[in-house]
Amino acid sequence: MKTGTDFSETVKVPEGLRQELSAMIDSMDAAEKILSSDRGPAKKALTYIMGVAAGIVLVAGVWMAAVTYSTPEDTFTDPQTAYAEVERALASISEKMNPGLEKAADAERSLDRSVEIVKRMY
Repeated sequence: MKTGTDFSETVKVPEGLRQELSAMIDSMDAAEKILSSDRGPAKKALTYIMGVAAGIVLVAGVWMAAVTYSTPEDTFTDPQTAYAEVERALASISEKMNPGLEKAADAERSLDRSVEIVKRMY
């Protein structure tokens, strides 16, 4: 009983097939050597430098992201302290706005007088 794995008796190998396959393998090996031989020392050094530069850029990017997205230092854990700070900030804003509001009120009064004069003329 034959198992089908013994082909030497049933399949005839063409003449010169071994030489053709050997020549094909040799030519493929030669082509691979030609293609891989263009990487001289300068190109290898450049590839290494580019890899190092890419690594530095990656580390710098991660560092910048960590610094940028860190928790702000001016946050409060105590609600009373936060409320007192908000009151202080709003009082400061109010103090700085009062002179501007006074000037705006003066300008409004002056404008009202000018409008009254124009109305009396017509």
